[in-house]
Order: sequence, then C-alpha cells, then structure tokens
Amino acid sequence: MKQFKKSTKILWIIPTILLAFGVSLGALTWFNFEIASSPIIPVKPNTPKSIADNTEPLFDKLEFSTTDPSSIWVITNKQHPLTPIEYTPTDLVNTNGATISNKAVADFEAMLAAAEAESVTLTAMSSYRSYSHQNSLYNNYITQYGQIIADTFSAKPGYSEHQVGLAIDFGSIYEPGCNFDTCFNNTIDGAWLAANASKYGFLLRYTAEKQSITGYKAESWHYRYIGRKLAAEMKKQSIVTLEEFFKISGGEIYLQQ
Repeated sequence: MKQFKKSTKILWIIPTILLAFGVSLGALTWFNFEIASSPIIPVKPNTPKSIADNTEPLFDKLEFSTTDPSSIWVITNKQHPLTPIEYTPTDLVNTNGATISNKAVADFEAMLAAAEAESVTLTAMSSYRSYSHQNSLYNNYITQYGQIIADTFSAKPGYSEHQVGLAIDFGSIYEPGCNFDTCFNNTIDGAWLAANASKYGFLLRYTAEKQSITGYKAESWHYRYIGRKLAAEMKKQSIVTLEEFFKISGGEIYLQQ
C-alpha cells in the first residue's frame, strides 16, 4: 500500500513539473517575441554637450571691402592709397558741426546724445577733407616742419581717412588748449571717448604703441568710424589697429614716394 501511494505521488508530480515547464517556456517565447517586435530606440550616452555646439559663428571679415573707399571698413595708410586717389564720397551729410558719410551719421548722433546725457559735450573740430584740402594742409606742414616730420602726423592727399568721410577729430570746449595736442587724452572729452566710442562704432585710430604699424604718431582726438560690429569684435579680441585685425600691411614708409 505504501509503495502504491508513493507511485501515485510521483505520477502527480510529473505532470505538475511539465505544466510549469510549459508555462515558463511559453512566457519566455512571448518575451522574446515582444523584444524582437519592439522598435529599437537608441540610447544616448550621458556625455556633456559638445564644445562645438557652443561655438559662436566666426566673424565674417569679408562682409565689407577693405579696399573700396565707399566701404566703412576701407583701410588707407602709407602702403594703401585710396583708389581712385582723388575719391570723393557721394553721401556726405552735415550734422552737429561735422561733415561725414551718411553711413556714420546715426551712430555719431547717438554717441553725442549719450555723452550729453552724462554732461559731456563732444565737439567735432575736423571731419571730411577733400583731396585738394588735404593736399594744401600737407604741403603747408612740409613748409613749416619739413617732409620727414610732416609725414609722421599728416597724410598725403589720397591717403587720408578724412577723405572718405569716416574720420572725425574731436576737440574740447572745457580745455581748448589741448585741442590737437597729446593732452586731449586727459580732458573730459578725451576720457569719455576713450571709454565709450567703441560702443558706437568708432575706433581710436592712432596710438603711440602702434605708430610703426599705422604710420602716424598718437592722435587721441582722431576717431574713425568702422561700425559697431567690427568695433565690438576688435575690442573682444583686444586688437587696436585695422592693419592687425585684417592682416594688412602698414608702416611709416609710403609705398609711392
């Protein structure tokens, strides 16, 4: 009897095991089918954002010409005369005591207003000069000082930034004795311009430390309009001359004597 009960128990266990095995096999088959039929979703690695994704667009140095005299980026120095040599702007405007290219008017007026808001009155002493006017000035300086000295601070006609209507020589109504003198840098006007002119697209063109590049002695009163975008980029890169920024030759010797 005990042997019979034992056999019966074994016979009961076997189907149970087979049933469990079948259920497990069915579940495994269903699981594999679900995985196979599910769309594959790639897993993005948990990595920091690429440095390249944060890179700002490169400054476009070709946006404006550096040789066209009607361009706000034109570069004229002792190695690069204007072409044509007797170029005359066609968009000159008289505003606030200055005669300048219409391209510079809006920023010039905005700069004057900003200075006035801080109780500083900026005064334009000299702006556009024609080829003939520059020729007269240059020859007068040669008569007074000789050509070698004259060439250190005065441009030949056809080589002057004033001729393109983008340069302004500022003076001081507070300390007029410093007009066209090195002490202009220490006047209220000079200090304000040095700190703020670039915000309005104006560049202090001639500095003492860059004379060998620009070709002229320091002129703390001479500002050249280049536009806000270029002025901001040059400040960002700590570059103070157009020659260095655009990698254009300069120097103290005239290309054409």
